Amino acid sequence: MVLPAYIDATGALTDGEAWVALASTEVTGATAANVTLTSPDDGSSTDWSQFMDLVLICYAQLYGASYGANNAAFGCKINSGSSASTANQALIGDGSSASANLETFTDGRFRWTDGAADGTLDTEVFSASVVQFFDINSGKYKSVLAQSASDFDGAGFVTLNGITWQSQDPIKSLYLYSWSGGISGWSVGTRFDLFG
Repeated sequence: MVLPAYIDATGALTDGEAWVALASTEVTGATAANVTLTSPDDGSSTDWSQFMDLVLICYAQLYGASYGANNAAFGCKINSGSSASTANQALIGDGSSASANLETFTDGRFRWTDGAADGTLDTEVFSASVVQFFDINSGKYKSVLAQSASDFDGAGFVTLNGITWQSQDPIKSLYLYSWSGGISGWSVGTRFDLFG
């Protein structure tokens, strides 16, 4: 196999500007309770230790009937088992009003959107999100920027979240789950793509 130009013979990256596909998962056949993306930690070209940033692109819908359009939040926990705190500043708009709030947690988790849930919406309504994790291997607190948009059967909804994960540890895994009680998990058709 011929290696791409941005990877040398040892598997190390030579182009600091390259976006490299690290993982991709799609929920097919049956709903999924959660999705975990993990660094292989093997020195390969997809080992997260070789990257400055991660970019997670999501096309997602939660599965469950208990929550309405604006109450089905997407959740992420960095390095499952981490006890590091997170601070999450959210800006939210629905076309007619805007709001802001601050949340803090002590177990490495945050939410980044009030996304689409299939129980109260047409099944084809999904949310689109881009979540950026900066300086993932630095010895400082990590910054995360999440942008999302949803079309709740004609009613638009957008969020912008700035998150600080208060840990000096490298980011090695992302656990993606339903934040909201009464939601079973991710609907069929949900897709997550991770780049470094």
